[in-house]
Order: sequence, then C-alpha cells, then structure tokens
Amino acid sequence: MKKAVFQLHTIVNPWKPPFHKKIEAEEIEVREGQGFDSMEKVDGKIFRLVKCNSDRCLVGFSEKFTLKGHVHPSNREVWVGKEPVSFTYLWGEDGITKKLSVKNIIEG
Repeated sequence: MKKAVFQLHTIVNPWKPPFHKKIEAEEIEVREGQGFDSMEKVDGKIFRLVKCNSDRCLVGFSEKFTLKGHVHPSNREVWVGKEPVSFTYLWGEDGITKKLSVKNIIEG
C-alpha cells in the first residue's frame, strides 16, 4: 500500500470587510484509502486518497467542494500531481480555496 505526502494550502477570503486573506500551508502524509483534512462546516473528511501511481494520486473530494474553474462534475475524484489542483467552497461566511499537490509518493 502506497503513501503520499501532500502539500495543502488553505486560502480563506472573507466576504465582508476587512478583506484580509488568510493562507495556511501544511504537509500531510496519507495512506491509500485514508481520508484527510476537515473543517467545521463539512461532515467527515474533505479528501480521500484512492490510489497512487508513480507520479500522481487519485483523490476523492467532498460534494461541498467544486473544482475551481470546472463545471460541477458528477465524478468526485480527480488526479493530483506536482501541479496544484484548486477546490472551492462557496457556501459559508467566507470563500475557501484548498490547493492540493503531491510532494512525494512512498512505496508501502
């Protein structure tokens, strides 16, 4: 079973003044099949590592998030590699973007 180390950036953009953008960065190590990252307004984990190949990982994501810049897909899984993939949550008091990229893949 493989593990992946993800770089996760969380960007919070308030809808009301003062408009101070808040950015948090973290590294997360996850096993295949494991869920990760959570927030108060979303039940359960936001992401789940489905599987990895040599250079990218298939990640499932919560129905509360959309792929930034894409039509709302019915498929809730996306391949994530070294280039960040952006997910957006627009249903709360603030706009929240999560940028996920693979930093490293570790053989089981």
